[in-house]
Amino acid sequence: MNIVVIEDHHLLKKASAELLSDMYPDANIESFTYPSKAKAYIQNREIHLMLVDFDYNSINEDIVSFVAELKQSRKDLKCIAYTNHKLKVILKDLLKAKFNSYLNKDAKIEDIISTIETVMNQDSDDFYESPSYLKHKQTVEEEKQKFFISDFEKQKSLTKTEKKVLQLISEDSTSNNDHLAGKLGIQLNTMKKHLSNIYRKLNVRSKDGLKHFHDRVKDN
Repeated sequence: MNIVVIEDHHLLKKASAELLSDMYPDANIESFTYPSKAKAYIQNREIHLMLVDFDYNSINEDIVSFVAELKQSRKDLKCIAYTNHKLKVILKDLLKAKFNSYLNKDAKIEDIISTIETVMNQDSDDFYESPSYLKHKQTVEEEKQKFFISDFEKQKSLTKTEKKVLQLISEDSTSNNDHLAGKLGIQLNTMKKHLSNIYRKLNVRSKDGLKHFHDRVKDN
């Protein structure tokens, strides 16, 4: 088995190679600082696993294209991104390049080992949702749920008339208060009072902000 580690941090590169050596004592493991330095070694060899950093100082190191090309020509190759990059920043690129999993560098050693073992035992076209991936996914869901509940509760605090004002502004946020009051059949001062209450309850400061709030809650 041939394994390649591509990591520009010397200590991490060494530690990754040692971990892989402990996991696969019979494997041939080679480490490189940059993708470009690994090309000659990879060119005429069958590579079974690559552990690849996603962040390089050189603008010429395009890791996405590098891995995508390899995965296209090496159908059995497994690639794991091992990086400090937050998943939401690079997920689209990971999937585009057909990486097989993602590990953040703050992952526990047991999570790293389990991810590597799982990837090595699955199809080369599969993407494994590692503990690092699931941690990100859970955070996104929690933030989304918290965001939705917060907006829902804000909207719920509006009176029936205030909800009508919000609906009208969502349809016409450019008209002045006189025009909006006329559409609702209320006095200008009453309209201003409703607007003031809505701004306070929703923590919004403009009609455009009210429109965005309404559209956001509607979409959710």
